[in-house]
Amino acid sequence: MNLLSQRLSQTTNKGFTLIEVLIAIFIASIVLTVLYSSFFQIIKAKENIEEQLELYHEARVVMSKLTKDLVTAFPRGLVNSDTTNIAAPFFYATKEGGQSELSFTSLARTPTQGSRESDQTQISYFTEPIPDTDLYALIRRDNPTIENENGGTQYPISERIVALNLSYLFTSTEGDGAQEFTAEWNSNETLEIPSAVNVEIVMRTPRGEDLEFSTLVIIPVVN
Repeated sequence: MNLLSQRLSQTTNKGFTLIEVLIAIFIASIVLTVLYSSFFQIIKAKENIEEQLELYHEARVVMSKLTKDLVTAFPRGLVNSDTTNIAAPFFYATKEGGQSELSFTSLARTPTQGSRESDQTQISYFTEPIPDTDLYALIRRDNPTIENENGGTQYPISERIVALNLSYLFTSTEGDGAQEFTAEWNSNETLEIPSAVNVEIVMRTPRGEDLEFSTLVIIPVVN
């Protein structure tokens, strides 16, 4: 009888009391809560990084496209001449409502092999408001039928634009001939194209932050 009591006592001592079980559950719940919170913080951080990388990639594409077009700009109609018989400006830039608009003749086009086409085209960049937002779409237009407003094709290269600011470098005719930037340009008045274009683009991240990207594009035909 004493031996049986000892065995029952030993068996009972190996178990957990209710308090111990509750404490264990409480500690486990804390650990799981921390792990759960950390897991979703990691997932959110990963998503934020991917969104940032996507935005930076899009900004690089926009800047690369603008740069490639601008470095092939040329003063159409002014070859070996100080005057032009071209009615439309070969480099025309305006700014209205904080948004720049630019149109210029370029050698950026690659003609189809065997076709009777040249590499000349008219490149335009402008913004269009996106409905129900305060954002803009940056539109690129490629028009090989120069001076024909109904020709060419256009498409958006970004729909995250907050502001497009372009300024154009020129040499002042006053004083010591210092170089300055202007927000507008009309080649029918200047009979030239700017020596460089400063490009500033403000883009919005999915989290609502506005980031600015900028670059200075030197135009080789002038320099």
